[in-house]
Amino acid sequence: MNAHMKKLNIILIAFFATTSLNAQKSAIQTAYNYLRYDDLDKAKEAIDQAAENPTSNTMAKTWFYRGQIYHAIYESTKEQFKSLKPGSLEQAFRSYEKTKELDTKNEYKEDLEKRYPILTSQFLNSGVDYFQAKEYSEALDCFEKSLTISSKYSKNVDSLAILNAAIAAEKSNNNEKALKYYNNLIGINYGGAKTYLMLASFQLNTKDTTASLTTLKAGRQKFPSNIDLSNAEWKLTLSSGKEAEASVQIDQAIINDPKNPDLYYAKGVLNDKLGKPDIARMAYLKAIEIKPDHFDANYNLGAMLFNEAAELVNKANDLPASKQKEFDEYKKKYQAKFIESKPYFEKAYMLNPKDMATLQNLRQVYTRLNELDKSAEIKKVIESLK
Repeated sequence: MNAHMKKLNIILIAFFATTSLNAQKSAIQTAYNYLRYDDLDKAKEAIDQAAENPTSNTMAKTWFYRGQIYHAIYESTKEQFKSLKPGSLEQAFRSYEKTKELDTKNEYKEDLEKRYPILTSQFLNSGVDYFQAKEYSEALDCFEKSLTISSKYSKNVDSLAILNAAIAAEKSNNNEKALKYYNNLIGINYGGAKTYLMLASFQLNTKDTTASLTTLKAGRQKFPSNIDLSNAEWKLTLSSGKEAEASVQIDQAIINDPKNPDLYYAKGVLNDKLGKPDIARMAYLKAIEIKPDHFDANYNLGAMLFNEAAELVNKANDLPASKQKEFDEYKKKYQAKFIESKPYFEKAYMLNPKDMATLQNLRQVYTRLNELDKSAEIKKVIESLK
C-alpha cells in the first residue's frame, strides 16, 4: 500500500469515528429532548442505546441524562409510564454514580450534590411503601440504599433510616442485619431506653435469652429509673428460673414505680412461690390498697390464706384421738384462716362472677364456716355455668 492510500485510510477512519461520535452526541441530545417534552418512554429507549454504545458510554453526559430520565420516570404520575417505574430509582442512582465516576472536570458536581439528598428521601419513602405492603425484604433494600447515599454524601446520620432498616430486617427474618442496625442505633444513642427494649425483644424472639438479658442489663445501667426496662428485666429473669435475682429486680422496679399495683402483685406471687408468705401477704395487701378491684391480688391472697388453712386442717386430722386439745387449737387457727380468706374470695367473685376457681374456693370456705345457705347459692351458680 502506497503512502497516499495509507493517508486516505487514516482520513476515512477519522471521518467515520467523528461521524459515529457526532451520531451518538445527537442520540444523547435526542434523549434529552424527549425528556424535556415528557416523552419518557422514548427518552428511555434513546438513552439506553447511548449507554450501551462503546462510543458514548464513557461520556459523563450520557449517564447524567440517563439518571435524569430514570429519575423522571420514577417521579412521573402518568399511567402510561407506570410499567417503566420498577427499578427506575435504582437505575437513576446508578447512573448518577457513573456520572460522578466519569466527570473528571466536575461539570455535573453541583447538580449531583443537589440530587443525592432527594434520592435519599425517595428511597426512604419507597421503603415505607414496601413496608406497608408487607414486602419487608424490598423495604430493607430501599432503606439500605437510603443509608448508603446519606452516609456517602451527607454528614448527618440518618437515624430514621437505620431504625426502619432494623425493623424491616427483623420482619424479613434477616437476623444478622437486624442485630447490626439495632446495635447501630444504640451506638448513636438513638431512642433511649426504647431501643434497648426493641433489641432485647428481637433477641428474645430469636431464642437468645442470654443476649436479651445482657441487653436489658446494659439498658438498665444507662437508664436505671426506666420503668419499662425494669419490668422487662425482672420478667425475663423470672422466666429464666432465676427467682432470687428476679425478687431483687422487682424491689428495684417498685422503687422506680411505687404506685404500680401489678408490681406488688408480682412480688406477692414470687414470694409465695419462694416460701415467704409474710412478704407475699404484705405485697398482695399493698396491691389491693392501691387498686381495690385488682382481681388477681384478691384471688391470690384468698388462695394463699385458704391453702394455709387447708394445711392446718391436714395437721389436725393427722393427730390421734387422744390429742383433742391440740386438735381444738388447730381448728381455731384454720377457722381463723378461712375467715380471713373469705372477703378476698368474695371480692374476687364480685369482680369476676364467672371465674370457676373463685367459685369453687368460695363455696368451700362457706362450707367450712358452716354458712350453708351461701354455699348452696354458689353451688347453683357453678351448675348454671357448667
